[in-house]
Amino acid sequence: MDTFQIGQRWISEMEPELGLGVITEIERQTVRICFPAADCERNYAIGSAPIRRVRFSPGDTVKAKSGTSFIVERIEEKEGRRVYFGEGMALPENNLFDALNFSTPKDRLLSGFLDDNRDFDLRYRTLQFYSRMRQSPVRGFIGGRISLIPHQLYVAAETARRALLRVLLSDEVGLGKTIEACLILHRLLLSGRIGRVLLLVPESLVHQWFVELLRKFNLFFRLIDESYLESALEMEPDANPFLNDQLFLGSMEFLAEAEEYRRQAKKAGWDMLVVDEAHHLTEDSAAYQMVNELSAGTPGLILITATPQQLGRRSHFARLQLLDPDRYHDYASFEREAGRFDKIVRIAGKILDGRRLTATEKKLTGDFVPQDRNLSDEQLRNKVIENLLDRYGPGRVVFRNTRAAMTNFPGRQVDLTALEGSRETIEKLTAELKSDLGDQLIPHDFRNDPRIIWLARYLQKNETEKVLLICRTVEKAHAIQDALREQINMQTALFHEKMTLIQRDKNAAWFARPEGARLLICSEIGSEGRNFQFLHHLVLFDLPLDPERVEQRIGRLDRIGQTQTIQICLPFLKQSPQENLIRWHHEGLHAFEKNIPGAYEIFRKFRDRVAETIFHPNGMEQLIAETQVEMKTIAKKLESGRDWLLELHSFNPQAAERLKREIETVDGNRELDRYALTVYNRFGIRFERTTARTYLINFDLLDDPAFPVPLLREENLTVTFDRETALHHEDIEFLSWDHPMVTGAMELILGSEKGNSSAALWPESGEQEILLEAIFVLECVAPPALHADRFLPPTPVCMVVNHLLKDKSDTFTYDEINRNIKGIPSDALLNNPMIKAKVPVMIDRCQEYAQNHAPEFIHAGLKKMNTSLNSEIQRLLSLKKVNPNVREEEIELLQNERSALENAIRSARLRLDALRLIVKM
Repeated sequence: MDTFQIGQRWISEMEPELGLGVITEIERQTVRICFPAADCERNYAIGSAPIRRVRFSPGDTVKAKSGTSFIVERIEEKEGRRVYFGEGMALPENNLFDALNFSTPKDRLLSGFLDDNRDFDLRYRTLQFYSRMRQSPVRGFIGGRISLIPHQLYVAAETARRALLRVLLSDEVGLGKTIEACLILHRLLLSGRIGRVLLLVPESLVHQWFVELLRKFNLFFRLIDESYLESALEMEPDANPFLNDQLFLGSMEFLAEAEEYRRQAKKAGWDMLVVDEAHHLTEDSAAYQMVNELSAGTPGLILITATPQQLGRRSHFARLQLLDPDRYHDYASFEREAGRFDKIVRIAGKILDGRRLTATEKKLTGDFVPQDRNLSDEQLRNKVIENLLDRYGPGRVVFRNTRAAMTNFPGRQVDLTALEGSRETIEKLTAELKSDLGDQLIPHDFRNDPRIIWLARYLQKNETEKVLLICRTVEKAHAIQDALREQINMQTALFHEKMTLIQRDKNAAWFARPEGARLLICSEIGSEGRNFQFLHHLVLFDLPLDPERVEQRIGRLDRIGQTQTIQICLPFLKQSPQENLIRWHHEGLHAFEKNIPGAYEIFRKFRDRVAETIFHPNGMEQLIAETQVEMKTIAKKLESGRDWLLELHSFNPQAAERLKREIETVDGNRELDRYALTVYNRFGIRFERTTARTYLINFDLLDDPAFPVPLLREENLTVTFDRETALHHEDIEFLSWDHPMVTGAMELILGSEKGNSSAALWPESGEQEILLEAIFVLECVAPPALHADRFLPPTPVCMVVNHLLKDKSDTFTYDEINRNIKGIPSDALLNNPMIKAKVPVMIDRCQEYAQNHAPEFIHAGLKKMNTSLNSEIQRLLSLKKVNPNVREEEIELLQNERSALENAIRSARLRLDALRLIVKM
């Protein structure tokens, strides 16, 4: 062991980034070392100091504080301190350059900074998984805490692969447009194709989107509001607050009305703009002008609406203009084209139904009927539809799935319970309803409310069922819980917007457990963004005027994935305004029994009359009758205008099923479980198995503060690798190859030197030999937006040479070496000057051998890229001849992308990532 002397140079094994340290003070049990480059000092216990003496050998290059460098020819040692000589110069070790560090594999190996073989193995396994993950076609699609719904996956995959992503997502209510948009964003963000996103939504949906992105996709969006912007500008008055983060979410109304903030948002620049509830964008509105300005300078644009034509064809045209101003430049031309297209849509519907076409219709489809009369009727129909889609398909811009085309939606059963109430009770209920419809809050006391008494009996009657109750406000939710406690002894939980996200997760998880709360009482806003498909009983304690709001409430349960008929219960007082409101929704709209297409249009027409008539019911029968007529008119209009071609374009069941199966294969593979737990163990994270593929994690002993822990966590965190478990327990973190606790850990491992230098002994091998195992990474350096990883990801290349410089890579595989080796002290190897002198030559030879293998990887990457992009370019070129919806700009982007990718892949270079020296005995 070295004897400590003042002036010696040492380096910290735990903090190599501090550079070279110099001993400044030695006491009986401690040594003090100053690190000039980092301007800090450390005290170490002499017997167990994690430090290593810095020694250079003849042939090494040394650098003085003055910046002069030379090759060491000989070394002298005086009183425990070294002096290096070479090229006519002498350099005492205390004058060595302070900022020297040993982080490259070669430097660390030659200097004796060796890691445990387990760290070397973890690094290599990480490189392999990292490479596979980055080229995976399902990357970004596997990480969402979502059910794998085929049409959602199809829309996301179909749009995310486009070079020019400007689309309108217009699936009907309840089909998951938000999830589709989140999947697209997640895929593009993880692949690096986009980095900056601005998401604009109505004020009432800001919280829902924030929760959806964070809880389901681990995407943290900075909320844009007056408070944030003012504080940001207060700290940096001249800075643009929209440049402080990459992902922003805000209210469309707020930003549209704040001219200066609008200007800053536009100036900040974005890769993607997302706008929800886009049907509210009318040409004369400030919101439309804002979106028009922002989208003009933003490559990507996603508009979301369930009712794209609810405000008429002119408004729909205005939104299409935002997506493609060149294609949709003249409304008169659009109208003429739409008229012709309507005829084609009707023909498509008849073909799908197997109905006969008229002579005129046959003439219109003459070009599209295949000449091969050996096709079956079904094949013939499919071919005609395929040809019609190619020529008339509008879906380069628009996607729309409908409930009518889906087969797995649950039924609804409505239970309207009329209750007796005193005059005083009805007056209280009237005041409550007026408060709900206005902005003025009133105190609530439901202790003698007939609805509470009914609720207690309902819960007793359905004692094995869990029930979701939704009411309008936080205050009302608390009052309901307080009143119910006096009626029944039962576990209940609250869920509202004034709770923290962590508390909401806890309450939702408690409610989901079999032994947990029987009743979950939600406020209107608090329930947004949360789905409870595992429930079948819904109590609507009150009702909003807007039927879309009613549908949103029912939509907490009525979603794809629901397995049973939903029981919807509405207790109300006879001869009360609430009864009138229920009658309008139920008899006029059938709002409880089914989803209502065109609900917003009806609501706009009747809103004022409903708000007045429910309190003065003389005109109630007339209002209901008129509403029914309007409902039938709109339903007929929507059905006759149903766009069959658009629906066919928006969902390809076979392609969606293939994607779903691929995700399920990744989900079911236990490699991630084993890898992640190994990583956590190496970082000092303790874990304990609770159920299948589910673990309780404790971060108390975490030894690296840079480790990516979830934003919303407590001391202990429960994680699962099982999708179904995560879907049923929102307080459990869902770990996948997309999760930050996996991707971040991989980047942390590969971004450090840990594991890049190691040595081992191979005992009882039957022959004496020195091996050098070198791990290279073939890297394609390209802008992230090119997403070159899908064709040539960072690829590990493992080479092995012996001391005779022979290639032994095929003789000794990585796994064989790993099975037979054990650790060895660095001094046992590197104190041998012959071995140390041989290592640089062996590294160079490994590099040569690896370089010989690089072309096969590059060629494979080029072939994969050309096959993919050439196919897509040819498809678009063919379509463009018959379909004006195909943009020349999109084809040019793909051609430019192909050229840039070819240059990037051809320029891929090898980088040495890790070394392991092995002595065979």
